[in-house]
Amino acid sequence: MSINILPFRVYQVLSEYTDADHALTMGDLLRLLRTEYGLRCDRRAVYAALDKLRAVGCHIPEYQDDGEGYRLLSRPLEPSEVRLLSDAASAFPGISRRQCERLLKKLGRGLSRWQREQCRPLSVGTPWRGINQETFLSVEVLEEAVSRCCQVEFQYMEYGMDKRLHPRREQPYRVSPYGLFFTNGNYYLLCRYQGKENISHYRVDRIQLPVLLEDQPIEPLPPSLDLERYVRERVYPFSGEAVRAVLRCEADLVSDVLDRFGMETQLRDNKDGTFDATVFTGAAGLKFWALQYVTVCQVLEPDWLRREIGEALRSGWENYIKIPVPMSGSKKI
Repeated sequence: MSINILPFRVYQVLSEYTDADHALTMGDLLRLLRTEYGLRCDRRAVYAALDKLRAVGCHIPEYQDDGEGYRLLSRPLEPSEVRLLSDAASAFPGISRRQCERLLKKLGRGLSRWQREQCRPLSVGTPWRGINQETFLSVEVLEEAVSRCCQVEFQYMEYGMDKRLHPRREQPYRVSPYGLFFTNGNYYLLCRYQGKENISHYRVDRIQLPVLLEDQPIEPLPPSLDLERYVRERVYPFSGEAVRAVLRCEADLVSDVLDRFGMETQLRDNKDGTFDATVFTGAAGLKFWALQYVTVCQVLEPDWLRREIGEALRSGWENYIKIPVPMSGSKKI
């Protein structure tokens, strides 16, 4: 037996079989080293291994201090952190079921078997999962392209009526990548076409066959464009300039407005059960958001956006009344 591997194996045993509520005696530790890893050693070797682990920062109390045995009390991630990340992974539809299961297994590796049982992910999860098996590969390649400041090529996929992914076009997309960001339950690439000014967004789970173009440097962003602010000001990943808008909302919509537009939103109580919110965000995304809350919120400014939303509602209603509703089995709303 190599003496150098023993501290690592002791750490693995303590990580798997101990925590704040469970300890191992020296006899248990020796037995598990033998049955799990085929290591036969004496107590002195294990004492030395424990001292080495403590020397590199592992919190393993001395037996006389613990009173019950040996246990590992420090971990790379706390159970609450693993639970949060596991739930986030389970709720993210951009990865396949197999990718999700592998990720959850990795997250749980640093916990004891009892802690893993308590950190089971959401029982409901997401109502659907993507079928793109290359999502993690795409993230790696895109991140490398961003760090190397080089362009990237990829195929962008869309679902067809057969519920399978198909290339949106034959020619690959070639862009200058600037970063990845997460919004509205999806992961996006922030990029720009050669010679174009507008920023584009592509869902990472729809990207396949990404290729680094190491000899093609990215086009630098204009000095006036702050990417963090750009992402923060967009309700949804639509391109276009941010606008100053005033919304009039019913009082119980305060949390929704602050959740969506952030704490920088200016609020004014109208003392009549409504409030006005001043936001800075992309017009296309705001229009999309406002249409979802049309019964409890309206855009006051800018006037052109207010008229555009009104026209969208008018066109929608005209589409509804074009198709007669069958009387049988119908419900009154």
